[in-house]
Amino acid sequence: MPDLLYRARATMLGLAAGNMLDLPAEFELVPHEPPITDIDAAELRRPWDDDLAQAFDLAESLARHRRADPRDLAARLTRWSRANGRGLGNQTAKAIALFEKGFAPLDAGRMVWEQSVGRAAGNGGVMRVAPVGLAFHDDPAALARAALDATAITHFDPRCTQGALAVAAGVAALLHGENALAAALAAIRALPRPEAELVDALASVPRKSLDDLPIRAANGIGYTVTCTAAGFWAVEQKGPLEEVLLAVVNAAGDADTNGAVAGALLGARHGIEAIPERWLERIRDRGKLEAVALKLVKR
Repeated sequence: MPDLLYRARATMLGLAAGNMLDLPAEFELVPHEPPITDIDAAELRRPWDDDLAQAFDLAESLARHRRADPRDLAARLTRWSRANGRGLGNQTAKAIALFEKGFAPLDAGRMVWEQSVGRAAGNGGVMRVAPVGLAFHDDPAALARAALDATAITHFDPRCTQGALAVAAGVAALLHGENALAAALAAIRALPRPEAELVDALASVPRKSLDDLPIRAANGIGYTVTCTAAGFWAVEQKGPLEEVLLAVVNAAGDADTNGAVAGALLGARHGIEAIPERWLERIRDRGKLEAVALKLVKR
């Protein structure tokens, strides 16, 4: 249990660090020069960005209800958008507008997707899903249900929901010292209709360099498959957490979200001691993140 708790805390802190490292230079189209090495000190005075804020909302909802409760999560996202909303993405904003009109959360997510003619597949669901891996690390069936429901209320596309399942399954495997990529692929392939593009992207990760991923391409920035692949590329690397996470965020593109997903997986793999203390000192409300992580794994 101590090792499990150690990795769980690091999952949330790694997500936070990966998200916060690149916020001052989000969406750049060329690799950062000079490279980013630290979290901007100003982040201690700012509210959490959407990646971290939504992950925390999901974590608190899971801790309270012991399952993914779409209505509770929708209410939390709505409150967050009114009180803060920093970094709010287009798909999530459209879904929240429908929540406020009284539409059921899963209906709202489906409607936003249908309005895009089935093309909208942003990374706003996969970025927040790591807490599902903490809550259901020992229950694959519950993990799959929770990952899909927690994502579909804003990102209904199967590429989004299955990408989220992959990340949650990867986190759960890492908590037990198992291989994240193998667990992710097994979870997706167990579904009735696995998304071939996502399966192919993940299966090819061990053969690719970071530059092989379309992180800065127009069709890759903010795309859920790209973000999911970047996270699993990171956790497949042999280098230390700091080196690998900085490589992801310095690759630019939607780097704060790629960093959040990669940071969560790397935290689950390496534990807190691998996260530089100078980063931990600049994570606002660090204690809240650690407390909710412990609550989830001790459920």
